[in-house]
Amino acid sequence: MDIDSQKGNVILSIRIFTDDLETILHNKYNVDGWIGTPKEHRDSRQLLREYIHERFSIAVNNGKKIDLQTDSISIVEDCMWFYMKGTVQQTIRQVEIDNRLLTDFFAKQKNLMIINNKIGRELNRKTHKIELSL
Repeated sequence: MDIDSQKGNVILSIRIFTDDLETILHNKYNVDGWIGTPKEHRDSRQLLREYIHERFSIAVNNGKKIDLQTDSISIVEDCMWFYMKGTVQQTIRQVEIDNRLLTDFFAKQKNLMIINNKIGRELNRKTHKIELSL
């Protein structure tokens, strides 16, 4: 995740293994997604976008949620990448990230957050929020 605190921009790349996404589609939405194949379900990507918005959020400056928009989605080998961005009309001084992706299906799930190519944090089912001052 890249944060331009002066311009109020957040750019985010989320990488999830396609077999984990298949688990989400099957168990949560009762859909066999067949991600990245000619048999891919027509609603798979929209359902996965909804799932990400449900389980991942960013708030700045003590609570102002950023509306993350999906720029694009790509598949590279056995992973799906979601490229997202959001903007607030103010300088970002503080960021709160809530990342609960996959923790509803995998008890030992660990999500690595890398912020501005230097701050790395590992999040999981119990510790899924971090707050940072910029």
